[in-house]
Amino acid sequence: MLPAQMVQMMENSYNNGSVPEVKYPTRYSTYAHTAYTASTRTSMISMARSEGKFTPDVKVSIGNSKNDLSDGYPEGISLAWKNVGFKIVNSKTKKKQNILSGCSGVVQPGEVMAIMGPSGAGKSTLLDVLAGRKDPKMVSGQIMLNGVPGEVKYVSQYVMQDDALMGVLSVRENIQFAADLCFPSHMEPDEKAYRVQQIIDEFGLKRVADNKIGTVFVRGVSGGEKRRASIASQVITLPKIIFLDEPTSGLDSAAAYHVMKSIVEMARKHKLTIIASIHQPSTETYSLFDKLCLIGRGHTLYFGKRENATSYFEALGHVCPPYANPADHYLRLINSDFMSDKAEAEKHIDNFITAYEQSKAHSSTLTEIRSLSKPNMYFLSRPTSRYARSFFAQTWFLTIRSLKNAMRNILMFWVRVAMYVCLALLMGVTWWQVGYNQENIQDRFSAHFFSVAFLAFMSVAGIPGFLEERLVFQRERGNNFYSVGPYVLANTIISIPFVMIIAASFTVVAYPMIGLNSGFGNAILFCLYLFLALIVAESMVVFISAIIPIFVAALTLVAFANGFFMVVEGYFVRRDKIPKALKPFHYVDYQKWAFEGIIQNDFIGLTFNCDKISDNPIKYACNYGDLSGNSSTFTGKDVLDSYGYNEINLTTWAV
Repeated sequence: MLPAQMVQMMENSYNNGSVPEVKYPTRYSTYAHTAYTASTRTSMISMARSEGKFTPDVKVSIGNSKNDLSDGYPEGISLAWKNVGFKIVNSKTKKKQNILSGCSGVVQPGEVMAIMGPSGAGKSTLLDVLAGRKDPKMVSGQIMLNGVPGEVKYVSQYVMQDDALMGVLSVRENIQFAADLCFPSHMEPDEKAYRVQQIIDEFGLKRVADNKIGTVFVRGVSGGEKRRASIASQVITLPKIIFLDEPTSGLDSAAAYHVMKSIVEMARKHKLTIIASIHQPSTETYSLFDKLCLIGRGHTLYFGKRENATSYFEALGHVCPPYANPADHYLRLINSDFMSDKAEAEKHIDNFITAYEQSKAHSSTLTEIRSLSKPNMYFLSRPTSRYARSFFAQTWFLTIRSLKNAMRNILMFWVRVAMYVCLALLMGVTWWQVGYNQENIQDRFSAHFFSVAFLAFMSVAGIPGFLEERLVFQRERGNNFYSVGPYVLANTIISIPFVMIIAASFTVVAYPMIGLNSGFGNAILFCLYLFLALIVAESMVVFISAIIPIFVAALTLVAFANGFFMVVEGYFVRRDKIPKALKPFHYVDYQKWAFEGIIQNDFIGLTFNCDKISDNPIKYACNYGDLSGNSSTFTGKDVLDSYGYNEINLTTWAV
């Protein structure tokens, strides 16, 4: 059987099967058009319950329902674009350069469109322009919703290519978290659980719903299941328009097919308008799409029904070979990258551009755009709030998730705790019971320096975990799950006890082994100083990693910063000897303040023995305090005075 016949057979089978529709309870969102009164909402929930469809554990109800519990727009929203262009400013010539030119198309509710083209053709750019993710000043043409110009971002969702999910959480937990933040507070818990179960069933994730996504240490779900979970978590509110950036990238043929099949079924059931950029789909995956948009050099080379593309290119003299994948055939036709003659390559694409602009397919597209209905577009009013949940609710759910992540993530938490404990044991053995003789003064200073500097230095171990979570943050914030404030606050709330555990573990092990000042209050202060230093060190790691999200680069810069702070700390070179140019850095060095606090905490209240002079038993060689040789001891304060630490003020230190 030829591929074209296979595609037609699969399409007929799929359409004749008339995918049964699953009716959901009322869709909730922050948009003004979906606001319902409490009585209306309660009556809808009661209706669902009366039909036995409103329990979290019930299986997906398949079959046509007389009661439409979808939102107020069951027919969906069409997306059309006419003569859309996009320009960028060339950084070298400072001139504007066309990336997209004269692109037109339309996707109706319930349809799934594929954007295809060679690398660098403009697929992702077109997707971003339609989704409203590009600078409007650089965009030309019209983008319309149901035939009326409108802002797409208020009724759409953009699904990124990367599967940014919390690996230590299960499939259900990741989707549940999305539901907690995307649905408003007045949505009842059992209804929310119902929606979570429905989306899990629709995407074929029921078997792995309670399995972990997976990390380096924990084996999780397959690549296809992870991709479906990622998409499900982002479209749980059933936005009327969904943009998908390479949804099958990195998947094998079977996994890619099941991912797209789930998406297409969702579009059919809920009248969603879906646009996906896709690279080299298999014959089976390609057959799932309703419309095809071929892009080359920023121009539309074909737009229309997917099944009409074969006859269109045959009319141009490009017959699809037997047993060939139509998608591969089209991509080979419009790819001029491998033509040696540049002029010939440009002419090759120009011929396709001209042919399409003069074709019936192009005129049919423009006719379809003009024929779009123009209903009351009050639902396109800007949302009253960018987020579905309040600042407090966002912080609460993010804190719960951060706690689960910290407790389950071996690399992020437990390995680091073990690492600090091992370091404490190493220090304890090396500086075992350092003693109270004059010769032990330098040993004490070294122990204090090492405690602060190297514990702070080891904060670089937090970079991998932060960069992994940063991808999740970017995706979720881009989809308006939450704002920056609650995210930072939630992570701070969880980080504080985590850092305190590290500081306390180190103190409990190292402090008595080294034999520092034996007062209980002194041990508590030692732990507190380390805690505050580690808080600053962790904050610096987060700050640098946020600016430079490349592991090697972030690691290098954090290591350099900590090394620099070690140099100007005042241990290797007395602070009165530090060059004037570096003095400002000395006073903003967090390691300096921790080091000075620790040495004052340890030395004040201690008494040390001077060295005896062998040929004069009544004379002593003291380098601190009374230098006359008449005193056999000196105090810790004498030591601090001799090194210029006599003016340490704990109030100033705390500030």
